[in-house]
Amino acid sequence: MMAADEEGVIRRLKAARKDVVDPAIGEAGGRIIKTMGDGLLIEFPSPVVCLRAMIAVQEEMAVRETGPENQRLRLRVGINLGDIVEDGDDILGDGVNVAARLESLAPPGGICISRAVFDQLRGKIDRQTTALGPQMVKNIPEPVEAWRVEIAGAATPIADKERASVAVLPFQNISSDPEQEFLADGIVEDVITELSRFRGLFVIARNSTFAYKGAAKDVRQISRELGARYVVEGSVRRSGQRLRLTAQLIDAETGVHLWAERWDRTIDDLFDLQDELTRAIVTGVEPELGAHERSLARRKPVESLTVWELCHRGDDWQARIDLERFAKSEALFRRALSLDPENARAHVMLARLMISRVLLGMTEDSEGALEETLSLARRAVELDDRDDMAYYILSMALSEARDYSGAMEAIDRGLALNINNARLYYGRVFCLLVPPLSASTAEAIATDLAQAERLSPTDPMIVHFRAVAGNAWLCSDAPDAEQRALEAYEAASRLPNALWFHSLVAAALRASFGDRKTARDHIVTTLRRNPNASLAAGPDALPNAHWKASWQRLMRFADDLVELGLPRD
Repeated sequence: MMAADEEGVIRRLKAARKDVVDPAIGEAGGRIIKTMGDGLLIEFPSPVVCLRAMIAVQEEMAVRETGPENQRLRLRVGINLGDIVEDGDDILGDGVNVAARLESLAPPGGICISRAVFDQLRGKIDRQTTALGPQMVKNIPEPVEAWRVEIAGAATPIADKERASVAVLPFQNISSDPEQEFLADGIVEDVITELSRFRGLFVIARNSTFAYKGAAKDVRQISRELGARYVVEGSVRRSGQRLRLTAQLIDAETGVHLWAERWDRTIDDLFDLQDELTRAIVTGVEPELGAHERSLARRKPVESLTVWELCHRGDDWQARIDLERFAKSEALFRRALSLDPENARAHVMLARLMISRVLLGMTEDSEGALEETLSLARRAVELDDRDDMAYYILSMALSEARDYSGAMEAIDRGLALNINNARLYYGRVFCLLVPPLSASTAEAIATDLAQAERLSPTDPMIVHFRAVAGNAWLCSDAPDAEQRALEAYEAASRLPNALWFHSLVAAALRASFGDRKTARDHIVTTLRRNPNASLAAGPDALPNAHWKASWQRLMRFADDLVELGLPRD
């Protein structure tokens, strides 16, 4: 704006300072430390009065600035609570640096706050906040957890303002053999995995992008639904040992094709092709990423394509949860390990299958399966200490073994490698989900689950993300625990892949509030999803001790549920 009308912009900025900004700062007891061009560094006596003052500023600026969007004066605000160092008339320290980085994360006209500020505001500010999750910011070694305060009139942010957002859609299999579908899926999954390691990218999770497999939707619509600025799509054709792969990168906001390429390779060049494709996409989206970082992010390739094929075929079977398919998947993973005992990915995939058996009750020897999961996950970390999924599986197994501190350490190491992995946020929840829960712990759990859903907005696991959030609230001492739990369980029960006990718990919660009509509707939904559902079967349907503890808290409404239509036995 200065380039187009320097004098006019300066005049308007001075007027905004005089009429809006400075009076709000003064009334809140703030102290302007220094000005930096069109920026201000301000110290306030408390985060609450600071945020109230900044909300007033932003709302007044939205009223004042009503011209064309590209000509409006927009302010961004970052707020942090932390120690500072006095240096004459200046203040220094990481607390100041974090505030500056939060400002850059805020949308024009908006406000971004740190966890320290968020923890101080609960119940004191009547404004919705949106969790942005851990953010890697310049010159701060550890991720900064950030929240956006929703302000009327603020610009709508795209996902992660400082990180380019990209969704890699399932590649089309145009081979004559439909059995080669796994090949296209495997290449895409590996590309997603590699891209996710880059902190400069916000990568939509595989479980969400694969929901569009075979869908006849425009990429611009998909990008809006997933919150991704860039979309990668392509195709794979295999004929004997020959492979042809095409890929293109699209700016989904404009529909412009930014980059496209075609590769013709022999099948034994697959790992080189995957690496070349990943580098090309990263270069197209974030040119400043250096070759050294790319080489660090590159997964160690295995020599045998057969192992790669076995792992991805097994993963395809594992995605369809039933005993017969699990058995087929397990056989493929064990075959891969017999061919290459030093293959980290094969260890991870078998470990994931085994912990799924444990958590879903799909094994007759839970203790043995858990012990094997721990052994496999630890070995995977030894073989490849940059595999974030290995740390996720290890954490889930340690949580199930009640080693919560070890589980949290594994999650932290995984997030240090890949902050884009939705599963890591889900895994961290199980490190915290140890009843009784404080209100702040329940809030932290809900925040992690919201971040997991944001990273993977069409994930089949969202039903569990929401129900686990409800479970956390139900096990907490928060004054509004049952209301928050009800909202989460009803959100879960509305999803097409909801389990019958989700609507049953929602019915019990509705009964607790005396809303018998809605409670009865939930009972009808429960019996439609599982005609054999009953009060006695409720605890047996819950997958672990945390859920069973929640159910016990609802048993005081047992007679109400029976009266509303749920069989007792």
